[in-house]
Amino acid sequence: TGCREAVLPGVPEALKSSVTNLRKVKDFDRVHTLAKSGEAKRIVVVGGGFLGCEVASQLQNAGREKDVEVVHLYVEPGALYRYVPVYFADYMTERLRQLGIMEKPYHMVLQIREPELSKKDRHMPVELVLQGFEQTSMACSHVVFAPTHLDGNVELAKESGLEIDIKCGGVMVNSEMMARTDVYVAGDTASYPDKVLGRRRMQSYDHSYHSGALAASNMALKERKPYNHLPVITSCGGPLDMDVVVLGDIDSTMEMYSIVQTAGRYDPSGLVLGENKNGSAKGTDRGTDSLEPSSPSPWGVWEKGIVWYLRDKRVVGAMLLNLSESTDQVKDLISNRLTYDCRVQEAGGSQRIRELEECIDLDLTNPICRHSSARGQGLMRNNTNSTNTAGNSRQKTN
Repeated sequence: TGCREAVLPGVPEALKSSVTNLRKVKDFDRVHTLAKSGEAKRIVVVGGGFLGCEVASQLQNAGREKDVEVVHLYVEPGALYRYVPVYFADYMTERLRQLGIMEKPYHMVLQIREPELSKKDRHMPVELVLQGFEQTSMACSHVVFAPTHLDGNVELAKESGLEIDIKCGGVMVNSEMMARTDVYVAGDTASYPDKVLGRRRMQSYDHSYHSGALAASNMALKERKPYNHLPVITSCGGPLDMDVVVLGDIDSTMEMYSIVQTAGRYDPSGLVLGENKNGSAKGTDRGTDSLEPSSPSPWGVWEKGIVWYLRDKRVVGAMLLNLSESTDQVKDLISNRLTYDCRVQEAGGSQRIRELEECIDLDLTNPICRHSSARGQGLMRNNTNSTNTAGNSRQKTN
């Protein structure tokens, strides 16, 4: 049964060909062709999650030679804001801007309509009514809706009398993927019990493949094997040069601990002074598009690393950045309920979690560690940066 297609509501019949709801590969291929050919002069991507960021960067790259403008629109303060610490959301937003994408946070689509006769342009047949700090409108050639979350298609299950999980919207199954005697449900629409993370519903190819294979085996061979696989979600950043692997539960309201290797200077406040061509200093305003696509980021480049997600001092999820080779090791750590005892308070107020730094060798050079209690409100610390007082100023923090 899978998931229900997410659509932007209220699209006039005459404009449906100018709106793409991303669900299948052919949907993306269609929009990619519009960008590469230059047929669409301005494409608006709606959605600030992993899919929205990936699609926006790919379309910008495809349409660069034809001067296609890509606008990335979402209600959150920054790209990936619901999933990552604030400092990484700020970093991702700036990286997208540097590719030439127009980032529009704090905006939601109120209406999709045809422009007034006086404003009609054959290259811009769609007008979006947007709500930000004030209500505005924007003309565009094409709209792409790229939601990260989709609702499970449970209508058939309801009609059949199967139990529905009200919390996550899936069909309730046991650990063998069985909803009722000899009735099995697998994939996107199944709400299943995870022995480590609790009951959940997953949307990923990896989960659909493994849960489907287990359900088929249990049905055909009359077996009672439990589903113990920890699914992964992958996102290819393309022009961003960021391959992401997500395991377990990730949410920016959780406690988080990031360990990353960067190239260039790291400045989460966006206050690094660069230099103009004449050598004079200039500031970088985090809310502007002043940086050229070819200029270095004020934060440097996040080359690779990991963000741990914790609940009650126990690891429940992780996001790997350009470290896909460590997926199995991280998966084992989550399955084995990795926990930490305390945070170590150091000089300057930074907090370290030794268990998370030492549990796996990520082969990072001069890694930067940062603890975030919730939504990125943490402190940054460089592993190799030592001071005379650091060794004598450590305190344990529960």
